[in-house]
Parts: sequence; C-alpha cells; structure tokens
Amino acid sequence: MKRTELHIVIGGGIAGCLAAIMRRRAGYRVLLLERAEARSPEAHPICTGASNIVSENHSGAEYPFDPQSARDCFDGRLVNERFFPDLVFGGKDHSRVIASRAMQDSGTDIIGQCRDNMRVIQDRYAQRCAEDPANALFGAPEQVCREIPAPEGISDVGATFITPQRGINPVVVTALLDQELRRCGVEVRGGAEVTEVSRRSDGTYQVEYVEDGLRKTVVGDQVSLCAATETPAMARRLNPSLALPSIYMALRQILFVDLPDGTTRDYTCLKLEDEYGGMLSPFSRDTALVYYPPAAHIAVHRVDPTTYALPDDFRHYLRNGHPEATERAELALRQLSQWYPEVRGAEVVSAHLKVAINTTDSSRLRRNAGVLDVAPGCTATVLLKWTMCVVNAQRDLEAALRHSIATGNADRDEHAELVARATVPIAPPSDMAAWQRRLGVFARNMGVPERLAVPFVDAGEPDDGLARTVPSLASS
Repeated sequence: MKRTELHIVIGGGIAGCLAAIMRRRAGYRVLLLERAEARSPEAHPICTGASNIVSENHSGAEYPFDPQSARDCFDGRLVNERFFPDLVFGGKDHSRVIASRAMQDSGTDIIGQCRDNMRVIQDRYAQRCAEDPANALFGAPEQVCREIPAPEGISDVGATFITPQRGINPVVVTALLDQELRRCGVEVRGGAEVTEVSRRSDGTYQVEYVEDGLRKTVVGDQVSLCAATETPAMARRLNPSLALPSIYMALRQILFVDLPDGTTRDYTCLKLEDEYGGMLSPFSRDTALVYYPPAAHIAVHRVDPTTYALPDDFRHYLRNGHPEATERAELALRQLSQWYPEVRGAEVVSAHLKVAINTTDSSRLRRNAGVLDVAPGCTATVLLKWTMCVVNAQRDLEAALRHSIATGNADRDEHAELVARATVPIAPPSDMAAWQRRLGVFARNMGVPERLAVPFVDAGEPDDGLARTVPSLASS
C-alpha cells in the first residue's frame, strides 16, 4: 500500500473483532469503537452483547429443512476449524443431532429429513475438499456426518446423527480475540457510543460518538458497520437507497443451569425441533446451557423497513426483564428433564434475553446474509449465525481491499498476499497458565456466570489439539 489507511470498525462483537483483526493484519490502521465500557484494564469490553451467550459452532445439521442453510453453515464451520485453535471448544466433542420419535409419529418425517440433510453436508464437504485439499479436516466425506446409536439415557429418540457441529465456549473465544486484538495492534475504545456516521465530500467517513460524556469525532478512510441489531439502521441512514433484505428480530430466553449430578457428556445434544426439541449443551461437568423452543421463543417481529429500529417491546424487555421469565425457565427445565437425566433437579444459574436476527420469520432457515457494500469504503455485516463469522470477516476484508485498489492506494497484485496474511489462524496463548487465570475477568465483563470460565479440560493438556498446524484460509 502507498499509505496506511485508518479504518473504523463499529461494534465489538465477534463480527467487529474479526473485521478489525483481519484489516489490521492486512496493513490498515484500525480503530474499534464499542459501546460497552471496560470493567477491567485486563479485558477489552468485547463480546458483551449479541456474542456473549452463543454456544454452538453450527455445521448445518440443525437445519434439515433447508439445504442452502445447511451449506452456508457448513462452509462457516469448515473455515472456523482452520482459523481458531481447538482451545475455543473448551474440551467439548462433536454434537449429536437427535430426531424426535414423537415428532416422527406426529406425521413429520424428521428422520428422513435429517438423513437427507446429512447427504447434503457430505456432498458439500466433498466439494470443498476437491476445491482445496487443506479443507480435509474432518476425515472422509462419508464420515463427516453419520447415523449412530442413540446416546445412553436420552428419551424420545427416533434417530441420532453425529455431525461436525461443535460447542464452543464464548468466554474462551472472547479471551482469544482480546489477545489477538492486542497482539496485532488494534486500538479499542470502550464506552464509545456511536451517534452518527457520514460520508464526506472527499470520500472519507466521519464518525461521531460519545465517550465519558464528551462528544468526539474521528475521520477514517473506510468504515465497517458491525453493530449487530443496530447495523441495518446505520446502513440505511448512510445510504437511503440501499437494497436491504427483510430483517426479522426474535427475542429469546437462554438459560444456564447447574447440573446437580454433573454430566459425563462433553458434547451437545440438539434434539429437533419445536415442542419436540431441546438443547443440552454442557460447558463444564456441572454447568450447561439449556434451550427449549416453546419456552425460549418469546416474540418475532419484522422490523420497520424504513428505520430498521429494534422493536419497542424488545427494548423494554431487554432493559427491564420479561414478566414470564420465571415461568418460562420452569417450563424449559420441566420439559427437558423428561429427555435429559442431567437436567433433573437442575437449578437456573442465570437467564439471558437475546435478540436473534434473520432474513425470514422461520427458524428453519438461516442462510448467510453476507457482507453488504453500503457505499464506497463502507461495509455492513449482519451476522445471522456465529458459525459464519470468519467467512464474513474475510469477505469484509476483501471489500476493503477492493476499495483501496479502486482508489489507487493498493495494487491489484497485492490482494492475494494481503488476504493470506490476514487469515492466518489465531495462535493459542504462549503462557497458557497465565491466560487461563484471566478467563474469569472476561466472564464478568461479558455478564455470564464465571463457572463458564472453567472448561472441560485445561488448555495445554496432552492431545488437546492446541499444537495443530493449519495453513492460511487463502491457501490452495
């Protein structure tokens, strides 16, 4: 590059952190603005909102009714395996997707749907391996998804499938992102609430924000909008004629529970679906995330296509809590205890209201919305699933590079080298013991139970996969 551009990333969730990291690695100077305030100098205030609860690195197996959703999720899952160290899983094994016998008996061929979907994923994996041998990370294509005997102790099982979906530990992921932001030199400003983004006559961007009660302004060459539910509204204000998809927001209640008798399962059980379904996702021997759709799904709204503002009732509930929170938690535990013996006698550790974004009101579809070109030098990422985070961060970087090339600040023949540099896998910490001691700080920062900072295995144990060496995502 002929000069070092300043790029401003708005939002410190998983999408914003990865956009900032990849842009910085490519040679840009990067400022990340995050609304949440830092509670400790040891931890950036990142992944405190939409990214603090997520527990699954989806493979597409949980979307048996839509092959494109399955392919989009699998593409993300494969790239994530190359980009993140095994450390992010905290010792968790692959997931088991369970087709409900009761759902099958009710007239929905969920077993057949799941079997068909396994073939969709196998075919997608075979295609990706043919395109790039470095993608052969899950063994032979016919083994990437397969039917297995029912897990012991689980009720209402019609069929069980093992898939490359794999539970993640959000506290561990956040600590890794914090490490990488510091290592590569991204400037992070917490407590910075963005109030306005505008494009100037010279093509640069002016970002106005409030920090410590003071109004501040910064001008950058490019901007990346990664502000979760606020992103569509920001994009529309910048470009009123921008073609945005329909945006639906769903309010959901997620539970962390204490397992009184512990669990021997170090994998996620995801039972499909609706009133027949429910998730048991252990984070440690005595703590798990549980999810029962009828109790968790509170409301779905198509947002106003002119403002894309968060619905008023969602704002109210997020601020004040939901009046049915206790009853919904009791319903979830009562129903899940019929299927998962670990949940019997469990007590709620914490309940969290979260907003999920989609381009449809159907939970059976979750296609990648990609990265939007809002205006020259401005992108917007609407991340519909955590599993798509690295795929979209690379797309965001490629859009930034295209703009730099178009303005004459970068040469076209630099593109491949810069993408390769930016997508090198994140390395595990060099001082694992010291790093682990800080996990509790991140849990407190994220507003999640500190017991999530204690994974199934200690990082650095033999055979934990931390020394695994994989090439850049841009390799071939």
